[in-house]
Amino acid sequence: MSRKTVHPLLLVAALLLAGLARSAGATVSDSLTVDECVALARRLAPGVRAAALDRGVARGDSAAAAVAARPTVAAVAGAVVAPQGFYDPVITNLGDYQLQLSMEWTALDGGRLERARRRGGLDLRAADERAALETRDAGLEAARLAIQLLRLQEEVAAQQLTIEWLGRLAGLVRAGVSMGSRGPSDSARVDLELDAAVTALESARLDARTTALALGTLLGRPDSDSLAVRGSSPLADRGPSAADSTRLLAVVERAPEVLLARTLAARSRLDLMDAQRVKSPTVTVSIDAGLLGADLTHLVPPDLLEQQPDATFADRLRRDLGASAAVHLRLPVADATAGPGVRAREAAVKAQEVRGGAEATRQRQETLALLARWSAAFRRVEAERHTRERAEDNLLRVKSLYSAGGTRLLDLLDARRVYEESRQRLADARAENRSLRFEAEDRR
Repeated sequence: MSRKTVHPLLLVAALLLAGLARSAGATVSDSLTVDECVALARRLAPGVRAAALDRGVARGDSAAAAVAARPTVAAVAGAVVAPQGFYDPVITNLGDYQLQLSMEWTALDGGRLERARRRGGLDLRAADERAALETRDAGLEAARLAIQLLRLQEEVAAQQLTIEWLGRLAGLVRAGVSMGSRGPSDSARVDLELDAAVTALESARLDARTTALALGTLLGRPDSDSLAVRGSSPLADRGPSAADSTRLLAVVERAPEVLLARTLAARSRLDLMDAQRVKSPTVTVSIDAGLLGADLTHLVPPDLLEQQPDATFADRLRRDLGASAAVHLRLPVADATAGPGVRAREAAVKAQEVRGGAEATRQRQETLALLARWSAAFRRVEAERHTRERAEDNLLRVKSLYSAGGTRLLDLLDARRVYEESRQRLADARAENRSLRFEAEDRR
């Protein structure tokens, strides 16, 4: 092989690296930090926006329930025309009409409207807690995806360096083959390693693109929009401290899931009170004022003309003008649904109380599990860091031996592979530790 011959695989790798460089340059201006991704997700995620709309619905319902005890005022109008000879005049009065302003007020209802007002307030509180839960989860998911994307971007860069390293090694081996100091099998072996590195690079790029699309959806960005994550100030790898454990366990009772379970239990108790007081008396007061009269077949009814021969339409309206008041009492005596309804609501209250206790227990368990995973992830980071350092030292030693002809190519490639695997495991451990640390520190 002449020195001017360029191996096709090296050409493909060079073109691939150039394309990646251009792609990276295009996305730098559109990059976000992990914290920026979290802030955007907690404002623009579809679930967060839907929860905000639900909260608006609950706020409107609560406001309506708060004023439901006020009197209701309505304008009432109607007319019936029944000419003489068509119906019994005693029943129809030759037709009738009304044009009144009516006010109705529930004076006594056994506390039903007050419980409805409290229920509306609890529904609003539950909507707030669901919105807080959705906001928290959207932020945590955004942080997880952003950290994963940052990790994949670093993996792409590392695979690029691997291809460059193997490319230089391939050039050295081919030079040795040309001079007769290396065998052709060494050149073929390096080409196989380069094949694997190019495939790994493509896989990392695909994973990064898939993760970027998922993160973009969470941030409310179009699918075609480019997105990259940049590292902010590097955080030192650390595990949970005693202060972290104390703080996390202290906030368990304020977790949105626990607060929501307690709110639903309080609402269930109001439903029980409604069922227990279904036989409470109801007193309704109504007042109306306006026009109310009969006989629409005459402009001035005959009975009015008998009393006032000179009566006019205005006299008729003055006679029909008036006001009235009414009081209605409703006292339930027997209701076959009352007993079963009370028992059902009692069971519902107990079920909600059990769910509330179970949710608090689950949150404590998840907190302890989070602390355990965080601690294990940090220990893994420490172990993988030492392994990576030893693998790097071994790679440098084997590379020096290979350059001096003191070892085989397979030993060098094996040392390189061990180093790559240790680097990847350390990067994975650091990403996991950072994700768990973020989740723990995000709980307030």
